[in-house]
Amino acid sequence: MSENLKLMEVLFPILDILFDFWPFVLASALLGGLLDRRRPSLRGALVMWVALAVVRVVLVFNPAPIRTPLLIAEPLSTVLFLASGLVLLAAQIGWNLLRRRKLQQKAGRVNSVDDLLQLSPREFEEMVVELYRASGHKARRTGAIGDHGVDVVAQTPDGEKWVVQCKRWRGMAGEPIVRDFYGAMQHEKADKGAIITTGTFTPQAREWAHGKPIILYDGNELLEAWKRARSETAAQDASKPMVSPTAQPGLAHPMADTPSPPLCPKCGVPMVKRIATRGEHKGEPFYGCPNYPKCKEILPVQ
Repeated sequence: MSENLKLMEVLFPILDILFDFWPFVLASALLGGLLDRRRPSLRGALVMWVALAVVRVVLVFNPAPIRTPLLIAEPLSTVLFLASGLVLLAAQIGWNLLRRRKLQQKAGRVNSVDDLLQLSPREFEEMVVELYRASGHKARRTGAIGDHGVDVVAQTPDGEKWVVQCKRWRGMAGEPIVRDFYGAMQHEKADKGAIITTGTFTPQAREWAHGKPIILYDGNELLEAWKRARSETAAQDASKPMVSPTAQPGLAHPMADTPSPPLCPKCGVPMVKRIATRGEHKGEPFYGCPNYPKCKEILPVQ
Protein backbone atom coordinates (compact mmCIF):
# COMPACT_ATOMS: atom_id res chain seq x y z
CA MET A 1 0.00 0.00 0.00
CA SER A 2 2.83 2.36 0.84
CA GLU A 3 4.46 1.61 -2.53
CA ASN A 4 1.25 2.65 -4.30
CA LEU A 5 1.16 5.89 -2.34
CA LYS A 6 4.75 6.64 -3.25
CA LEU A 7 3.96 5.94 -6.89
CA MET A 8 0.98 8.30 -6.82
CA GLU A 9 3.08 10.97 -5.12
CA VAL A 10 5.41 10.83 -8.09
CA LEU A 11 2.70 10.40 -10.74
CA PHE A 12 0.43 13.28 -9.75
CA PRO A 13 3.10 16.01 -10.14
CA ILE A 14 4.08 14.60 -13.55
CA LEU A 15 0.46 14.60 -14.75
CA ASP A 16 0.03 18.07 -13.30
CA ILE A 17 2.92 19.42 -15.34
CA LEU A 18 1.72 17.54 -18.45
CA PHE A 19 -1.74 19.08 -18.24
CA ASP A 20 -0.21 22.55 -17.84
CA PHE A 21 1.08 22.34 -21.40
CA TRP A 22 -2.16 21.22 -23.04
CA PRO A 23 -2.27 24.25 -25.41
CA PHE A 24 1.11 23.25 -26.87
CA VAL A 25 0.10 19.57 -27.13
CA LEU A 26 -3.07 20.38 -29.08
CA ALA A 27 -1.27 22.97 -31.23
CA SER A 28 1.47 20.47 -32.12
CA ALA A 29 -1.15 17.88 -33.11
CA LEU A 30 -2.88 20.37 -35.39
CA LEU A 31 0.38 21.61 -36.89
CA GLY A 32 1.65 18.07 -37.44
CA GLY A 33 -1.48 17.24 -39.42
CA LEU A 34 -1.07 20.33 -41.59
CA LEU A 35 2.56 19.49 -42.39
CA ASP A 36 1.88 15.80 -43.02
CA ARG A 37 -1.22 15.25 -45.18
CA ARG A 38 -1.32 11.59 -44.21
CA ARG A 39 -2.13 12.56 -40.61
CA PRO A 40 -5.67 13.89 -40.00
CA SER A 41 -5.01 17.02 -37.93
CA LEU A 42 -8.45 17.48 -36.37
CA ARG A 43 -8.84 13.83 -35.49
CA GLY A 44 -5.33 13.70 -34.07
CA ALA A 45 -5.99 16.78 -31.95
CA LEU A 46 -9.24 15.24 -30.69
CA VAL A 47 -7.41 12.05 -29.69
CA MET A 48 -4.85 14.13 -27.78
CA TRP A 49 -7.65 16.12 -26.15
CA VAL A 50 -9.30 12.93 -24.90
CA ALA A 51 -5.98 11.73 -23.47
CA LEU A 52 -5.49 15.06 -21.71
CA ALA A 53 -9.07 14.93 -20.42
CA VAL A 54 -8.27 11.58 -18.79
CA VAL A 55 -5.24 13.21 -17.18
CA ARG A 56 -7.39 16.05 -15.86
CA VAL A 57 -9.92 13.59 -14.39
CA VAL A 58 -7.11 11.69 -12.65
CA LEU A 59 -5.86 14.95 -11.16
CA VAL A 60 -9.23 15.43 -9.48
CA PHE A 61 -8.30 12.57 -7.14
CA ASN A 62 -5.00 14.17 -6.19
CA PRO A 63 -5.11 14.49 -2.37
CA ALA A 64 -2.61 17.33 -2.47
CA PRO A 65 -3.70 20.71 -3.83
CA ILE A 66 -2.76 21.37 -7.46
CA ARG A 67 0.28 23.59 -7.61
CA THR A 68 0.29 26.96 -9.31
CA PRO A 69 0.02 26.37 -13.08
CA LEU A 70 2.96 27.37 -15.23
CA LEU A 71 0.89 28.80 -18.11
CA ILE A 72 -2.77 29.46 -17.31
CA ALA A 73 -4.23 29.82 -13.83
CA GLU A 74 -6.98 27.55 -12.60
CA PRO A 75 -9.91 27.30 -13.02
CA LEU A 76 -9.44 29.27 -16.26
CA SER A 77 -7.12 26.59 -17.66
CA THR A 78 -9.73 23.84 -17.24
CA VAL A 79 -12.52 26.05 -18.62
CA LEU A 80 -10.47 26.89 -21.71
CA PHE A 81 -9.50 23.23 -22.09
CA LEU A 82 -13.16 22.14 -22.09
CA ALA A 83 -14.02 24.90 -24.56
CA SER A 84 -11.21 23.78 -26.87
CA GLY A 85 -12.64 20.27 -26.87
CA LEU A 86 -16.05 21.53 -27.92
CA VAL A 87 -14.48 23.62 -30.70
CA LEU A 88 -12.45 20.66 -31.97
CA LEU A 89 -15.50 18.38 -31.91
CA ALA A 90 -17.65 20.93 -33.77
CA ALA A 91 -14.87 21.49 -36.33
CA GLN A 92 -14.50 17.73 -36.90
CA ILE A 93 -18.25 17.27 -37.40
CA GLY A 94 -18.40 20.25 -39.77
CA TRP A 95 -15.41 18.99 -41.75
CA ASN A 96 -16.93 15.51 -42.07
CA LEU A 97 -20.22 16.95 -43.35
CA LEU A 98 -18.43 19.23 -45.82
CA ARG A 99 -16.22 16.44 -47.12
CA ARG A 100 -19.20 14.11 -47.49
CA ARG A 101 -21.15 16.77 -49.39
CA LYS A 102 -18.24 17.39 -51.76
CA LEU A 103 -17.87 13.66 -52.33
CA GLN A 104 -21.59 13.29 -53.11
CA GLN A 105 -21.37 16.17 -55.59
CA LYS A 106 -18.28 14.71 -57.26
CA ALA A 107 -19.60 11.16 -57.26
CA GLY A 108 -22.93 12.42 -58.59
CA ARG A 109 -21.15 13.29 -61.84
CA VAL A 110 -19.70 9.80 -62.25
CA ASN A 111 -21.06 8.22 -65.42
CA SER A 112 -18.15 6.14 -66.72
CA VAL A 113 -15.13 4.17 -65.59
CA ASP A 114 -12.95 7.11 -66.62
CA ASP A 115 -14.93 9.26 -64.17
CA LEU A 116 -14.22 6.72 -61.44
CA LEU A 117 -10.51 6.95 -62.20
CA GLN A 118 -10.66 10.72 -61.66
CA LEU A 119 -11.49 10.09 -57.99
CA SER A 120 -8.66 9.90 -55.51
CA PRO A 121 -8.14 6.51 -53.78
CA ARG A 122 -9.72 7.94 -50.63
CA GLU A 123 -12.69 9.37 -52.55
CA PHE A 124 -13.18 6.02 -54.27
CA GLU A 125 -13.24 4.23 -50.92
CA GLU A 126 -15.67 6.78 -49.49
CA MET A 127 -17.89 6.33 -52.55
CA VAL A 128 -18.02 2.59 -51.77
CA VAL A 129 -18.87 3.45 -48.15
CA GLU A 130 -21.75 5.64 -49.35
CA LEU A 131 -22.98 2.79 -51.54
CA TYR A 132 -23.17 0.47 -48.55
CA ARG A 133 -24.85 3.10 -46.40
CA ALA A 134 -27.42 3.74 -49.13
CA SER A 135 -28.28 0.04 -48.89
CA GLY A 136 -28.93 0.32 -45.15
CA HIS A 137 -25.63 -0.94 -43.79
CA LYS A 138 -23.23 0.65 -41.35
CA ALA A 139 -19.93 1.19 -43.14
CA ARG A 140 -16.63 2.92 -42.52
CA ARG A 141 -13.20 3.26 -44.07
CA THR A 142 -10.37 1.60 -42.24
CA GLY A 143 -7.99 4.35 -43.36
CA ALA A 144 -5.02 2.72 -41.68
CA ILE A 145 -1.71 1.16 -42.59
CA GLY A 146 -1.53 -2.57 -41.95
CA ASP A 147 -5.22 -3.14 -42.62
CA HIS A 148 -4.46 -6.50 -44.29
CA GLY A 149 -5.95 -5.32 -47.60
CA VAL A 150 -9.29 -4.30 -46.09
CA ASP A 151 -10.38 -0.77 -47.05
CA VAL A 152 -14.01 -0.78 -45.92
CA VAL A 153 -15.77 -2.62 -43.11
CA ALA A 154 -19.55 -2.93 -43.20
CA GLN A 155 -22.06 -4.31 -40.74
CA THR A 156 -25.42 -5.55 -41.93
CA PRO A 157 -28.71 -5.00 -40.07
CA ASP A 158 -28.53 -8.71 -39.23
CA GLY A 159 -25.16 -8.25 -37.53
CA GLU A 160 -22.95 -9.82 -40.20
CA LYS A 161 -19.50 -8.40 -40.81
CA TRP A 162 -18.45 -7.74 -44.39
CA VAL A 163 -15.06 -6.50 -45.55
CA VAL A 164 -14.26 -4.79 -48.83
CA GLN A 165 -11.10 -4.18 -50.79
CA CYS A 166 -11.18 -1.21 -53.19
CA LYS A 167 -8.90 -1.03 -56.22
CA ARG A 168 -8.96 2.15 -58.27
CA TRP A 169 -6.91 1.12 -61.27
CA ARG A 170 -7.15 0.23 -64.95
CA GLY A 171 -5.53 -3.19 -64.80
CA MET A 172 -6.90 -6.65 -64.21
CA ALA A 173 -7.07 -8.17 -60.76
CA GLY A 174 -5.73 -11.70 -60.85
CA GLU A 175 -6.19 -14.83 -58.80
CA PRO A 176 -3.38 -14.00 -56.30
CA ILE A 177 -5.23 -10.84 -55.27
CA VAL A 178 -8.41 -12.81 -54.59
CA ARG A 179 -6.47 -15.47 -52.67
CA ASP A 180 -4.77 -12.86 -50.48
CA PHE A 181 -8.06 -11.13 -49.82
CA TYR A 182 -9.67 -14.42 -48.84
CA GLY A 183 -6.93 -14.78 -46.23
CA ALA A 184 -7.68 -11.24 -45.01
CA MET A 185 -11.36 -12.19 -44.68
CA GLN A 186 -10.46 -15.12 -42.46
CA HIS A 187 -8.13 -12.93 -40.39
CA GLU A 188 -10.92 -10.38 -39.90
CA LYS A 189 -13.43 -13.18 -39.17
CA ALA A 190 -15.74 -11.69 -41.80
CA ASP A 191 -18.92 -13.38 -42.97
CA LYS A 192 -18.56 -12.08 -46.52
CA GLY A 193 -16.17 -10.03 -48.60
CA ALA A 194 -16.07 -8.05 -51.81
CA ILE A 195 -13.37 -6.78 -54.13
CA ILE A 196 -14.50 -3.70 -56.02
CA THR A 197 -12.30 -2.41 -58.82
CA THR A 198 -12.54 0.14 -61.60
CA GLY A 199 -10.72 -2.36 -63.80
CA THR A 200 -11.58 -5.97 -64.54
CA PHE A 201 -10.86 -9.45 -63.21
CA THR A 202 -9.01 -12.26 -64.93
CA PRO A 203 -10.96 -15.45 -65.70
CA GLN A 204 -8.78 -17.29 -63.18
CA ALA A 205 -9.75 -14.79 -60.45
CA ARG A 206 -13.47 -15.21 -61.10
CA GLU A 207 -13.16 -18.97 -61.31
CA TRP A 208 -11.27 -19.14 -57.98
CA ALA A 209 -13.86 -16.93 -56.24
CA HIS A 210 -16.78 -18.92 -57.63
CA GLY A 211 -18.66 -20.68 -54.79
CA LYS A 212 -16.85 -18.74 -52.05
CA PRO A 213 -18.30 -15.87 -49.94
CA ILE A 214 -16.45 -13.36 -52.11
CA ILE A 215 -18.18 -11.00 -54.52
CA LEU A 216 -16.18 -9.51 -57.39
CA TYR A 217 -17.30 -6.31 -59.07
CA ASP A 218 -15.60 -4.61 -61.98
CA GLY A 219 -15.99 -1.00 -63.07
CA ASN A 220 -19.14 -1.51 -65.15
CA GLU A 221 -20.90 -3.43 -62.38
CA LEU A 222 -19.94 -0.75 -59.87
CA LEU A 223 -21.34 1.97 -62.13
CA GLU A 224 -24.60 0.06 -62.53
CA ALA A 225 -24.96 -0.32 -58.75
CA TRP A 226 -24.06 3.34 -58.14
CA LYS A 227 -26.62 4.61 -60.65
CA ARG A 228 -29.25 2.31 -59.17
CA ALA A 229 -28.48 3.56 -55.66
CA ARG A 230 -28.74 7.19 -56.83
CA SER A 231 -32.08 6.60 -58.51
CA GLU A 232 -33.45 4.78 -55.46
CA THR A 233 -32.26 7.58 -53.18
CA ALA A 234 -33.90 10.17 -55.40
CA ALA A 235 -37.14 8.16 -55.36
CA GLN A 236 -37.04 7.96 -51.55
CA ASP A 237 -36.42 11.69 -51.28
CA ALA A 238 -39.45 12.34 -53.46
CA SER A 239 -41.77 10.13 -51.38
CA LYS A 240 -43.12 11.21 -48.01
CA PRO A 241 -42.82 9.83 -45.45
CA MET A 242 -39.49 8.25 -46.33
CA VAL A 243 -38.80 4.81 -44.87
CA SER A 244 -35.25 4.45 -43.64
CA PRO A 245 -33.45 1.55 -45.37
CA THR A 246 -31.86 0.61 -42.05
CA ALA A 247 -35.29 -0.48 -40.85
CA GLN A 248 -35.48 -3.18 -43.51
CA PRO A 249 -34.09 -6.47 -42.19
CA GLY A 250 -32.06 -8.90 -44.25
CA LEU A 251 -30.71 -6.47 -46.83
CA ALA A 252 -28.31 -8.03 -49.31
CA HIS A 253 -25.03 -6.71 -50.57
CA PRO A 254 -25.66 -3.41 -52.44
CA MET A 255 -24.67 -5.13 -55.66
CA ALA A 256 -25.72 -8.65 -54.79
CA ASP A 257 -29.27 -8.56 -56.11
CA THR A 258 -27.81 -9.65 -59.44
CA PRO A 259 -27.78 -13.46 -59.59
CA SER A 260 -24.49 -15.32 -59.72
CA PRO A 261 -23.08 -15.24 -63.25
CA PRO A 262 -23.62 -18.38 -65.32
CA LEU A 263 -20.73 -20.51 -66.51
CA CYS A 264 -19.54 -20.14 -70.07
CA PRO A 265 -20.95 -23.09 -72.09
CA LYS A 266 -17.63 -23.42 -73.92
CA CYS A 267 -14.94 -22.58 -71.34
CA GLY A 268 -16.74 -23.52 -68.14
CA VAL A 269 -15.68 -20.34 -66.29
CA PRO A 270 -17.98 -17.71 -64.67
CA MET A 271 -19.12 -15.22 -67.26
CA VAL A 272 -18.84 -11.45 -66.91
CA LYS A 273 -21.76 -9.07 -67.00
CA ARG A 274 -21.24 -6.39 -69.66
CA ILE A 275 -23.18 -3.57 -71.28
CA ALA A 276 -23.61 -3.54 -75.06
CA THR A 277 -21.98 -0.43 -76.54
CA ARG A 278 -23.27 -0.72 -80.10
CA GLY A 279 -25.83 -2.43 -82.27
CA GLU A 280 -29.55 -2.81 -81.78
CA HIS A 281 -29.03 -3.94 -78.18
CA LYS A 282 -26.90 -0.93 -77.22
CA GLY A 283 -27.19 -0.14 -73.51
CA GLU A 284 -28.59 -3.57 -72.62
CA PRO A 285 -26.75 -5.94 -70.23
CA PHE A 286 -25.52 -9.36 -71.28
CA TYR A 287 -23.15 -12.06 -70.05
CA GLY A 288 -19.93 -12.48 -72.00
CA CYS A 289 -17.08 -14.92 -71.66
CA PRO A 290 -14.05 -13.41 -69.86
CA ASN A 291 -11.84 -15.14 -72.45
CA TYR A 292 -13.09 -12.80 -75.19
CA PRO A 293 -11.97 -12.41 -77.99
CA LYS A 294 -10.79 -16.03 -78.00
CA CYS A 295 -14.27 -17.08 -76.87
CA LYS A 296 -17.27 -15.08 -78.07
CA GLU A 297 -19.97 -16.92 -76.17
CA ILE A 298 -22.71 -14.63 -74.81
CA LEU A 299 -25.86 -15.21 -72.78
CA PRO A 300 -28.79 -12.92 -72.04
CA VAL A 301 -29.34 -11.52 -68.58
CA GLN A 302 -32.56 -12.98 -67.21
